Amino acid sequence: MEAEKYVSEIVKKIKCTRAKRLEIQKQLLSDIAMRRENGESLEQIMDSMGTAGEIAEAFAQNLPEADKKAYKRRKILMITTVIVLALLLLGRYVWWVIPKPEELTDNGKYSQEKVAAEVEKVIEMLNQDDYAALREMADDRMQSALNQETIGTVKDSICADWGQMQSIGYVYTGGIRQKGDLLIATQTNVAYENISVVYTISFDEDMRLSGLYMR
Repeated sequence: MEAEKYVSEIVKKIKCTRAKRLEIQKQLLSDIAMRRENGESLEQIMDSMGTAGEIAEAFAQNLPEADKKAYKRRKILMITTVIVLALLLLGRYVWWVIPKPEELTDNGKYSQEKVAAEVEKVIEMLNQDDYAALREMADDRMQSALNQETIGTVKDSICADWGQMQSIGYVYTGGIRQKGDLLIATQTNVAYENISVVYTISFDEDMRLSGLYMR
């Protein structure tokens, strides 16, 4: 076993093709076996042969040019293959991350009428400052932001006094696929007494509130 380990260390350091390494490995093991049959111990053989690095260097210097060129070609091919695979994986990741439009076709679950009704429900809850009800219909990530302080700050940054709601415009809906998840995105314009506000509201596949933006 020690002989195999010693020879393995040698051939790993030789820059040549796999076929040439196997040939050298077979040759070295054969030479060692023959010397041991003649009475030499493995320690004596290893001392006389030198370190793995010294033997590998000796073999490398005596390799034919064809073997050296074959090794370089194989090395270049391996590096090129790794780079290509990395680029392919990066491309797939980017494709996976970038939002992509997707048609909403789930047996009417995401029909324009049903989604619009959910949007109107969200807007009505916001108008009434009913944050408890909003949190009940929101996903885990959104719940912490649905409170009087956070939403009130956003509303005040748009206008100090919105007044009463006058009307809700057409609710535009669309599907977006990102990282494997479906997002139902909507946008609508709502008229108040003192301002007109554009709501961008999104839901996850289970129609839980997952995004809210006002401007």
